[in-house]
Amino acid sequence: PACGGARYSEETLEITYRGCTIADVLAQTVDEAADFLSDLPGSARSLATLRDVGLGYLRLGQPATELSGGEAQRIKLATELQRA
Repeated sequence: PACGGARYSEETLEITYRGCTIADVLAQTVDEAADFLSDLPGSARSLATLRDVGLGYLRLGQPATELSGGEAQRIKLATELQRA
């Protein structure tokens, strides 16, 4: 396929941010993305919260169906912490 297995149209993959496509960003771990997106306050705060609850190793594009029960609970915790 034209997307090269990246799940996005060729037109979408032409858009980049700091040299990365959406597929590249979603392949990053939370830790990697926190550094990459540090200049975007909203993203940086959300990613820092995920790091704080010990989820820095997860890939951003990882399907929810592949999360363990504990990982899902920590994501819920991070979501609640974001609201505080």
